[in-house]
Amino acid sequence: MKTLKICDTRIAEPRMSGARESIPEALQRYESLRPTYEGFSRLVRQILTDKLRERAVRIHSIEARAKSAESVERKMLRMFEPKRSSYAVEDPLRWVTDLAAVRVITFFPRTVSEIDAIIRERFFVLEKDNKSEMLQASGRFGYRSVHYLVELPPEEADRPDRERFGGLVAEIQVRTILQHAWAEIEHDTQYKSVRAMPSSTRRRLAALAGLLEIADREFQAIQDEDERNRRHLTV
Repeated sequence: MKTLKICDTRIAEPRMSGARESIPEALQRYESLRPTYEGFSRLVRQILTDKLRERAVRIHSIEARAKSAESVERKMLRMFEPKRSSYAVEDPLRWVTDLAAVRVITFFPRTVSEIDAIIRERFFVLEKDNKSEMLQASGRFGYRSVHYLVELPPEEADRPDRERFGGLVAEIQVRTILQHAWAEIEHDTQYKSVRAMPSSTRRRLAALAGLLEIADREFQAIQDEDERNRRHLTV
């Protein structure tokens, strides 16, 4: 699925000259780099947490992690599948963009927009991929989330305590708690499925996604009404 680029990206399309034999070397290199990516993911989480507190933005949770070596290997192997042969590269590790990742779970849809403003303010955004907009444009229901690829801005990366993170890319995912619940169950169902998921099951998952989208809107409407009532009582 094509991403919506919102600034000059430093991530180019991979070349076709790679070989599967490069994966063990890439994994060994990642094992040595993983502590740095752990530190980077924690830093990104802390920057977001501080700004959310400063602006009194209420969220459900915020998590940070560096990708496990097993997950990195699975992702690199998928690059060499026949249907994705164009993604075979000399250095497959270079194209795994979520080695450091942060996930922000909100209670309400409108908070996603507030977090968008914070991310744009505090990081250099390479890409933004809004899954919800793509689904709405196609009239479908399914995985809804906003994904960002970010780097530290130069003024942050030049600090002595953060210079080791200069040039590293982190993925930030932002979604509501209902979107998160659907995504986790859908992922677990597909992950455990030995065969391809039947079309009937996919339709049922899509129907549930539609119901949760309605619930998200209703929760937002209830919050908006509650805020109006509180303002009225304080006048």
